[in-house]
Formats: sequence, C-alpha cells, structure tokens
Amino acid sequence: MFFSLKKKLMGKAISRRNLQHPFNLDLADNYTLDASADPVVNNSYYFSAHDQNLSFFARLGKRSSQDETWFVIFLDGKLYSLKQELFPAGQAPVKVEHEGGKWTVSFEGILNESDQVRFRGTFVARHAPIDFTSDMPAERMATGMANEKWSKAFFAELQTISGQCHYEQEGMLEGTFTLNGEKTDFQLPCVRDHSFGKRDWNYMNNHLWLMAVSSPVQFNYSLVSYPALSVLEVGNYRDMDGQHYMQLADLDFRQVARGSVPAELSLNVRLDNDRTVSVQARVLAGVTYRFQDGQYILHENIAEFTIDGITCRGILEIGFNRDSGRYFNQRNLTEIRR
Repeated sequence: MFFSLKKKLMGKAISRRNLQHPFNLDLADNYTLDASADPVVNNSYYFSAHDQNLSFFARLGKRSSQDETWFVIFLDGKLYSLKQELFPAGQAPVKVEHEGGKWTVSFEGILNESDQVRFRGTFVARHAPIDFTSDMPAERMATGMANEKWSKAFFAELQTISGQCHYEQEGMLEGTFTLNGEKTDFQLPCVRDHSFGKRDWNYMNNHLWLMAVSSPVQFNYSLVSYPALSVLEVGNYRDMDGQHYMQLADLDFRQVARGSVPAELSLNVRLDNDRTVSVQARVLAGVTYRFQDGQYILHENIAEFTIDGITCRGILEIGFNRDSGRYFNQRNLTEIRR
C-alpha cells in the first residue's frame, strides 16, 4: 500500500512538472557546448541506421576536454570500426552538422587496421521527437522512485541525475560511403539521439538499451540503474497505428545483472493502448567502449530483432560499472516493483 501511495504522489508531481516545462525542440537542437564547460558536461550526438544487409552507428560525445567518438559500419556480415575512442576536443574524425532542419554525419579515415572509408549521410526526420523526460509516462519515473526509501538524502541524491536533456527522433539516413574504393549508396531507417548536460559515466551502476528500427516499426526499451535509483524503465513502440508508450515490461533483470553481453534477450511489453508486444533480440556483432579510464564499460551491439513477428535490426547496448558490486545497488531483483 505504501508503494502505491508513493507512486501516485510522485506521478502527479512529475506530470505537473512536465506540463510546466514542455520540451522545446528548437532550443535542444541548437544547444552548443561552452568551451569552458565543466568536463563532466557532455553534448552527445548519436545516429543508428539499419536494414537487413547494412547497419551503421556513430556517436560524437563532445566535452570541453575531449571528444568521445564511435563509428561503425556492419556490411555483409563484417564489422568495420574506428579503433580510437578519444580525440582532443574538436578533432574527432566524426563530424555532425545541423542546417535547415537536417542533420549530416560524416567521417573520413581508417576503420579496423587498414580499411579506408569516406562516409556522408543526411538525416531527414519522419516522425516527431520523443523527449525522455516529458513524453514518457510519469508513472515510469514514479515507479522507480517509489521503489526507494524516501529521505532528505534520497531527494538530494536525485539531483545528481536531473537536468540532462535526452531525446530521440526517427527518420531516414540517406547518403553514400566508399569502403576501400567501392562506393555504396544507402537509404536506411534511422534513429538519431541527442543528449546534453551532466554525464558522469562512473555514476551509473549498469544499463540496457534495446532499439530496433525499420519502416514498419520502431521500438525502444531503456533500463538504467543509478545509486539514487536502483531501476528505471521506459520505452515506446511505433507501428502503422502510431506511437505508443510502455506501461510495463517483464524483462528478467537477472539476464542483465551478470556483467556480460547476453547473446539473446526476450521480453513482453505492455503499451498504453493495452496491447502487448513480444520482443526478441539476438546479437550479431559489437564493439566494447571504455569510459573514464575503464570506470564504465559499454558494449554496443548490432542485433536482429523480432517484434510481433516482424524482423528488423537495431542495437542491443549494455553497460556495467567496473565495480560489479554496484549492479542494481545489490537489490533483491525479485522484490523490485514494476
């Protein structure tokens, strides 16, 4: 009963806050990082685009001190990846440009040990953006908060994870890349992700992100654990009937508490229209990234998804703090209310 009361109280408070502070796409898209910003502040651009033969993802995480940089092409079963993860600020070979409502991501350099690549793709939005603060059902955050013991210290600690803007948008990525002299034109369903604000990788205990994208459907499930919040789950699913948001998921947390990449995952997701969709993901290939001198390890995997019988591709991203004793704050996972 106490859990239900806490959840109801926080749900109302979060809903009021979201109404008072609506998401502003223009301001968010035009955010720039001050050169004198604290190094813990990040401005991160991510693009993930897929069809059944070709997958691509890139990330440019700008900080005043350095650029965190990913670039991967997965073509005909072979993975091509940028080996260097960190570059001096402003010197990453991945470039992201925004003009006239369109986003362009480009790269020129060496992937793997010697594969020469030149890439340029332009993202054109096809759907409205989804803000992870104001668009997700308030009860998702309220549920996470209701699972914790409330105190002045708890609410003060919550401020550590507040203040970051994080949103995603679905569209098409169109362009051309040349790999070892061979040119390929592409037009791929794509999700772009933009986040900015404080991001201390070492503050995270562990996380999981499942994302699938195709013309018929787009799916997102995000799970994260912080010292202040043992479990937070959000998600959404878009098909021909429109966009719907996750009310409940039945993922077995034990599958993501082992500190390793699961070869496969499955879950059922209940949406806000009372429909339940089944989701299976199978890892095809991936790259491991190490943040803040290895304090946090992130595995970015290309995966094949089956969602209510529809097959498509996307990402199975999973990450773990170097201190394995922090996973889910060592909570009894069977007692977490969802």
